[in-house]
Amino acid sequence: MLEQIGVLSKKFMFPVMLIVVGILLIISGKSVDPATGISQTGDFVLGAYAILGAGVISLLYMMEVINKIVNLVLLLVLFVITGVFAVKSYNSIQITIDQRNAKEAWDVNTIQALSDIRDVQMAYKKHKGFFAPDYAELKRFLKEEKVMDRIIEGDIEDRRLTLEEGKILGYKMPQDEDKYAEIDEEEAVLLNMITIDTIYYPIMEVMFTGEQAIKKNEGRLYDFTIEEMGALPKEHLPIIEGYDYNLEYPMYTDTLRVDDDLISHLYIYDPKPYDPFVKRDTLSIGSKTETKTNGSWAEK
Repeated sequence: MLEQIGVLSKKFMFPVMLIVVGILLIISGKSVDPATGISQTGDFVLGAYAILGAGVISLLYMMEVINKIVNLVLLLVLFVITGVFAVKSYNSIQITIDQRNAKEAWDVNTIQALSDIRDVQMAYKKHKGFFAPDYAELKRFLKEEKVMDRIIEGDIEDRRLTLEEGKILGYKMPQDEDKYAEIDEEEAVLLNMITIDTIYYPIMEVMFTGEQAIKKNEGRLYDFTIEEMGALPKEHLPIIEGYDYNLEYPMYTDTLRVDDDLISHLYIYDPKPYDPFVKRDTLSIGSKTETKTNGSWAEK
């Protein structure tokens, strides 16, 4: 009895294995990845059905329902079909991988371009009190404006003024007693404790080209250039057939009334985002209705 069971198991093992594999592949092919919303291609599912069919035909042959010649012909046809679908499915998967890589590259390069515009706008607002109305003004700002920096040498001693120092400063006792409490910056300069030099640095140097700026921006994907600000970084974006790269990121600036205050705000976005998988909102910074300057992506 056990011998008969062993013989039957060996006899039907191959067709049963094909049937099980075919069923599992069909289930896998029709399942949707919850993370990406993507399922296997139709070619993959048809190939799985072909494997299932090969298993059924082999089983029918083992049960002597069909003869050897019919079995061989049908198996040959199904295995050829399976091979064709396997190649097509592989090519389709490779295309999907390439598209996903292109999407990731598109997003990271777009995020840098939008972030650069925002950084310049934030610097402009710090100096002017409002955002620049267009790219021409932002470019002028980077080329012509400067930021002041104070270089202080020496230390202000944490103590009271001496009577001698008070005389040097022109203080008289007892009416100026309160001025002896501590030494402020102006007094320290007059007493030669410290020296202060005022230096003006170009905005472009402070933000992008200076030594400190370069260290701060070590993780950049590409260098910032004034003339290309606002334009799509087409040299760094993936090549998408039929895409118009001669675009710029639309930029909207205005003021919002919040209670009794007028608050400057901005909105910048990718005019034609690349997404071969699903329709999603474009990458953007800011808002037309809220006073926020964060990006639509998850920012650290």
